[in-house]
Amino acid sequence: MSIPKVVGIEQEYAINVKPAEELSPFQASCLLVNAYARKAGLREPEMSMLWDYGHETPFQDIRGALFGRKSGRDITRKEDNLLINAILPNGARLYCDHAHPEYSTPECLSARDAAACDRAGELILAEAVKLAEETLPETDIKLFKNNVDHQGRSYGCHENYLMDARAHQDCFVDNPGKARRILIPFLVTRQIFAGSGKPGPSFQISQRADFMDCLFGLDTMFNRPIINTRQEHHADAKRFRRLHLIVGDSNMSEFATILKVGTTQIVLQMMEDGFIRADLSLKDPLRAIRQVSAGFDAEIELEDGRKTTALGIQRRFLELAVEYGLKRDFPHVPELENILKGWDDTLNGLGNLKLSADFDLEDDPSDLTKRLDWVLKLWLFNRYRRKKTLPWDHSQLKVLDLQYHNIDRSEGLFYSLQARGMAENILCDNEIEAFVCEPPVDTRAWFRGKCVQKFPLELYLVNWEVVGFDHGDTRRMVPLLNPLKGVRDRFQQAFEQARDSRELLDIIVKLH
Repeated sequence: MSIPKVVGIEQEYAINVKPAEELSPFQASCLLVNAYARKAGLREPEMSMLWDYGHETPFQDIRGALFGRKSGRDITRKEDNLLINAILPNGARLYCDHAHPEYSTPECLSARDAAACDRAGELILAEAVKLAEETLPETDIKLFKNNVDHQGRSYGCHENYLMDARAHQDCFVDNPGKARRILIPFLVTRQIFAGSGKPGPSFQISQRADFMDCLFGLDTMFNRPIINTRQEHHADAKRFRRLHLIVGDSNMSEFATILKVGTTQIVLQMMEDGFIRADLSLKDPLRAIRQVSAGFDAEIELEDGRKTTALGIQRRFLELAVEYGLKRDFPHVPELENILKGWDDTLNGLGNLKLSADFDLEDDPSDLTKRLDWVLKLWLFNRYRRKKTLPWDHSQLKVLDLQYHNIDRSEGLFYSLQARGMAENILCDNEIEAFVCEPPVDTRAWFRGKCVQKFPLELYLVNWEVVGFDHGDTRRMVPLLNPLKGVRDRFQQAFEQARDSRELLDIIVKLH
C-alpha cells in the first residue's frame, strides 16, 4: 500500500543587483538571508542555531556510485554557516545557494498547502529585499521566480516527494524501466499545464525543457536529468526515500502549482501501488520534451512506434486515476476531487484551445488564460507583439517575460494581471500569510517550526531530519526521521506545557 506523498518545493530565485559593481549576487543573496533572519529574531548574539550539513550527501548516487572526494559539505565555521543559512519559524529554510537566494518550503501533505507555502516564500523574499534596501539605500535588488535569464543560465524549481523505500528502490534502481514507462512520460507531458512559457525564436510552453540533458543523473547544474538520483532522503532510508524532480517550471499561477503537484502525487501513488500496467514509454523522451515545449499539440512517438500527443498521454493518466479511485480510492491525496476536476477541465480546455499567431482571449473558450502561466503569457506576448510589430526573439519580449516573474507586487506583471482579474485567485491572502510565520500542522515541519519559535536560544543545529538542543551540560538530539510525525495534534500540548526544551524533551519521553 502506498504512503502519503509528502511534498516540498525548492525555489531558486534569479537575482539582479544595481549597481552591480557595489554588491555581487552572492553578497546580495547573503544580505537577504540575514536581513530576514534578523527581522525574525534569529540573529541575536547569544544564538548559534546552525544548519546541519552532516546528513547531506550531494555526491552519492542512489545507484551506488560515489562522485568527488567527499560525501557532504563542510561548513564548520559558525560565521560561514550563519552567513548563508536561516532556519525559519514556519519550518522552512532560506539560504544562499551558489550566487542566488533559495527558499525551501516546509514539508506539506496537500498540493494546496505546498502552493500556499511556495507563495509564502515570495512574501518572505520580498520582505527580505525591502529590509536589505533599507540597510543599503543606494542598492536596488530585484528577484524573479523564473527558470531562465535568457543568457544561458537556468534556475531550478525542484519538487521533492516522499516514497516508500521498497517502491523507490524498485522504480529507480532495480527496475528503472518502470520509471521510464510511467513517470518519465507523465513528467515530459505534464508541461502542457505546468509550463510557465517563454519567448525565443518561437514561443515555448516550458522554460525548463531545453535544459534537460538526460533521464537519470546526479547533477543539477550541468547535464541536468529529468529525475535526480542523489542519495539524500532526509528521512529513515529503511522506510522512506525522497524522489527529487528538477524538471518542472516555476509557476506564478496558483492553479498551475496545485495541479502540477497534485497530479504528480496521484501518479506516484498509482505507481507505488503497481496499478499502472500500461506502457507509455517514449521512444526519445528528451526529444519529446522539447517537441511538446515547442507545441503542446505536437505528435510524439512511443517506444512501440505509436504516435500520440502530450494531451493524449495526459488523458490516459487521468483515465487511470479515475479507474484507480473507483477501485481503491486515494486515501493519501488531500482535495482529490478538486485536483481530478481541475485536471479534467484543463485537458478539455486544451483540447478546445485555438492556437494561432494571433491568439487572443476569444480563442480560449475554457478560460485557461486565467489558469495556466504559458497560456496567459502567450496572450500577453501576442498582444504586445501586435502593438509593437515585434518578432518572437525581440529583446523587449524577454524583458516582458522576466517582469512577469518579478515578485515585487508593485512591479510584477503577473500580480498586475491577477489584480485585474486576468489570473485566477485560488489561495486567499490569509492562507498564504499564515504560512509566512506558521508551519503546516500535519507534517514534521510543525515540530521543527515550533522549536524555532519557542526555543531558539537553546537550538544549536537543525536540518530536515533532526533538531539539536544545547543544554550547557549536555546536548540532546531529536530525530525527525518520519515526515508524517511531529504533527500538531500529537505535540501541541507538550509545547504549551514546556517552559524550556529540557521540559519539552522530558514530556516527549513520557508520551512515548
